[in-house]
Amino acid sequence: MKYLLFLLVPLGIALFIISLKNLIRFTKTEILYEMSCNRENGSFTLSDDGEYGLWISGKLFSVSPVGNFGFRIINQGTGGEIPLSLSIMHSKVNGFEKGRMELYYFFAKKGRYVISLDGRASAIDKVGASIRNAIIKQPLDLSKYSVQIRNHTPGFLLVLCILGVIFSSMTTLLGIILPVVL
Repeated sequence: MKYLLFLLVPLGIALFIISLKNLIRFTKTEILYEMSCNRENGSFTLSDDGEYGLWISGKLFSVSPVGNFGFRIINQGTGGEIPLSLSIMHSKVNGFEKGRMELYYFFAKKGRYVISLDGRASAIDKVGASIRNAIIKQPLDLSKYSVQIRNHTPGFLLVLCILGVIFSSMTTLLGIILPVVL
């Protein structure tokens, strides 16, 4: 029995490596399109069908433009508007100076699209913006922020990877400690 507990160590290490590798892969998705928030619209091309995320990126610890404007994505081929789904978990990736946050995600087929910034922000974001503007009196500098289109990763996969890292660490420690104690 004591030797079976030692098997927890390689199992925990393998699970740790798999979870950490996927966590890094999910957070380092490539930018498919980037547009400064100063511009009102821009066009981009998607080479594959799939789910994509609409991220806002900019300087940390400054006034954010979230809630000041909304987004519209229109398929140039059909002229139809792509419905945007609100990202409930608002996935965030931060560095030391810059960070990014996923606001919306959408499904799109391959083709050419136009993205435009308009005043149709979600109600939750508008409430947050009005509270922020009441507290912080700094002017908003849109040149510090950009809108990015990236591949979408569901939030539950990120949570699953984080739990995998925690569980694998505990498994490895138990594989080391339990045989010594028993």
